[in-house]
Amino acid sequence: MRVAATEVVHVRAALRTPCGPAGVFNRHRESLLLKLTADDGTVGWGETYALPGTRDVLAGLAAGLVGAPLTRRWPRRPGLDEVGASFAMGAVDIAWHDLLGRRLGVPVHTLLGGAVRDRVRAYASGFLYREGAHPRDVWPVEAKETLGRGFRALKLRMGAYPPEEELAALEELRAGLPGDVTILVDAWGAYDPPTALTVGQRLAELGVGWFEEPTHTASAALAARLDIPVAGGEMGRTLGEFTRMLRDREVGVVQPDVAICGGLETARTVGELAALHDAVCVPHTWNGAVMAAATLHLAAVLPPAGRTGDAGLGPLLEVDTSENPFAPTPSLVDGYVAVPDSPGLGVEVDEAFLAEHRVADRP
Repeated sequence: MRVAATEVVHVRAALRTPCGPAGVFNRHRESLLLKLTADDGTVGWGETYALPGTRDVLAGLAAGLVGAPLTRRWPRRPGLDEVGASFAMGAVDIAWHDLLGRRLGVPVHTLLGGAVRDRVRAYASGFLYREGAHPRDVWPVEAKETLGRGFRALKLRMGAYPPEEELAALEELRAGLPGDVTILVDAWGAYDPPTALTVGQRLAELGVGWFEEPTHTASAALAARLDIPVAGGEMGRTLGEFTRMLRDREVGVVQPDVAICGGLETARTVGELAALHDAVCVPHTWNGAVMAAATLHLAAVLPPAGRTGDAGLGPLLEVDTSENPFAPTPSLVDGYVAVPDSPGLGVEVDEAFLAEHRVADRP
């Protein structure tokens, strides 16, 4: 069995309401998808972020796969160091696993060593800033909607407004939520170290589960002074980076992204490193349905989260609950998403829908 054809598909959709984390408003969502077709017609899909330069690198990598035998691992080109290389490799790795799993008739988590859980607790990754809207007015409405969709864990964005205003809004929100609802906070690097320390101490008092990217640069000194786990690592690209941040205890929750770190195998290894360092691995994902599915398969095989086990924070599945036409919300039961047992990723891609949103290929 060999790869007979490849296709890179760039899609984009305008948002009705511009939104984003602290410091940026997104006016559209876009993604890069990779379609691999084997010589018997079997198809596998991968996905990555549409950052500048990634599309060209992905197209080059994909072209080099034509004629390659469908072996356990895809043939990586040595010395790949172009802009967007790790992002492109992530898409190839996901598509390769999907294609191989479909060809063998097994789910991707089996290719990764086998699932150790049949469901993964999900958290709603939404609560983005909207132009002209203060969190105190938005958070309660969105929390009610999100809980109504079955989530029991919510991730809020902070850092765009003065800390005292947002902390007051958070305290009010926490008081109005059921006690079994977990709140997580993502600052997207908005604070300087002294402010991050002050905010982090208050978040710990409010029982927040983690403080994600409190500062632009990870700091072991800050993490050591907080009684709340610091989360980070979504932009990590190599095992060396993850080893350092875990060894130096810059994070207590490590967040590899399968599309950024180079693929599923690397992200799984990060999970094993996290367990060795008594940390929690909660994979990051913020794109479309293919990447979300790959992240679910990854979460299914991750080892228990340090001493806390699965009764603690992780593994968790990040679910994009913002406006995103490329990532429909999965079905939840008691706050959990079931791990699929169908071949490959278990996602059927609507190519007609992609065609409606496709960005024209350059000549």
